Amino acid sequence: MLIKENEKVKAVSSNFYNYIFKKENGTFLRWGKSLNDDPIMAPLPEILDLEISQGKCSGKCPECYKCNGDVNKTINLSFKDFRKIFHNVANTVLEVKYKNQEPYFNSLFHMLEIDNFYDDCLTKNDFIKRFCLNIDKEIEYIKIYNKGMLTQIAFGICDLDTNPDFLKMMKYCREFDVIPNFTFNGNGLTNELAEEISKVAGAVAISNHKNTYDCVKTLTDKGMKQINIHFIVHDKSYDSIFKLIDDIKTDSRLEKLNALVLLRYKPKGNNRDKFKQITLEQYKNIINYSIQKGVSIGFDSCSAPLYLQVVKDNPELKKTEIFVEPCESSLFSSYINCKGEFYACSFCEGEGMWKTGINVLNQDFKDVWNNTQANKFREKLLKNNRRCPMFGGLK
Repeated sequence: MLIKENEKVKAVSSNFYNYIFKKENGTFLRWGKSLNDDPIMAPLPEILDLEISQGKCSGKCPECYKCNGDVNKTINLSFKDFRKIFHNVANTVLEVKYKNQEPYFNSLFHMLEIDNFYDDCLTKNDFIKRFCLNIDKEIEYIKIYNKGMLTQIAFGICDLDTNPDFLKMMKYCREFDVIPNFTFNGNGLTNELAEEISKVAGAVAISNHKNTYDCVKTLTDKGMKQINIHFIVHDKSYDSIFKLIDDIKTDSRLEKLNALVLLRYKPKGNNRDKFKQITLEQYKNIINYSIQKGVSIGFDSCSAPLYLQVVKDNPELKKTEIFVEPCESSLFSSYINCKGEFYACSFCEGEGMWKTGINVLNQDFKDVWNNTQANKFREKLLKNNRRCPMFGGLK
């Protein structure tokens, strides 16, 4: 497998899996043996959903499937564990070529376990300098890069300041060639913080909340282009989405919004049994209204089956099928919570066959990715035509 990477593009080439990712806007192409062949899965995840905080949250969203809000206990992922997870999933290696010898590879995941020797290393150069401290051989070259597929991390947070290392984590991602993205509730965003975020974040999603419109303007004023509004669609939110679509066309604060992203309701957490799925006809109304108004719409992979039903009888919209990504959990993406536990996706956590996760802090992630539990989930997902095997109503 050949991996090439620069500031703008990451490209992976092999006989069975090929992938091109554009860092500036998140666009990607993926194919298998030929352009007409879709690979079943990636050798390692392309995207990581990483929860770095859970607990008290000022958003208090009634749909919160993580049960964040008015709770007393808050758990944060430490920066030390974040780094181990990051380098484990990204398969980051330090490659050294000594004079007259073959190249030597060292995993940063394993290097971070050695007597805290690398604890204060925050850049590639820090690791290289520390590694060279006790080397008495002549080095022809030394470099650090990711041998895995990881291109993006989607951070799961509570409030912006819940995890004190949040900005530090995003900066670290950039240092090691991975794009950090996140979703937040719109609270606590200052001009100063927006300036810092604009320097490191790729995309930012803002949950539909009281401060959403102001947050969109604050971040787009900083030059950010990938700013989206996330909207959870269910029976009690259905009517309000049409006003939001109207506002996107008329409210100057939303002038530079990238897209409105529709999220499929999952009966989990605070919202279990409080809401109902909308009908196919209602979903079609939303899509048609957004097209009529000229508003860009996106959706999560959980919504893919519903969208594909909407467009199948519309020749013009049917052309968009090629851009639709059904459930990619455990195939091209993975989720790890703030305790360092792997699950196929964040919605699976604590459900059915995922009552417990797989610890990623004490074993090579390639073993986690190919774990028996993960393979069983993949089999169910693929047999179900990549439709959610965990929540039966997502059809």
